[in-house]
Amino acid sequence: MMELVTKNYWWPGIIRDVEKYIKGYNMCQQMKNRTEVLVEKLKLSEVLKRLWMHLIVDLITKLPVVAGKNTILAVCN
Repeated sequence: MMELVTKNYWWPGIIRDVEKYIKGYNMCQQMKNRTEVLVEKLKLSEVLKRLWMHLIVDLITKLPVVAGKNTILAVCN
């Protein structure tokens, strides 16, 4: 695990910080409350013969607020 972190990052005390994070990880995951509903697997759309005949629209919500916005509108042809 340490090789993966130190391959791209370094700071004074990196080994101590990573070991501390790893030791606390299991407890953090066990204590975490899931408030969102789990979603189903994504389904592939069929390939259309003519473009722009049908649109698929989706909203990605509950994102961190940036410039007063927290949603992305995704439009696929």
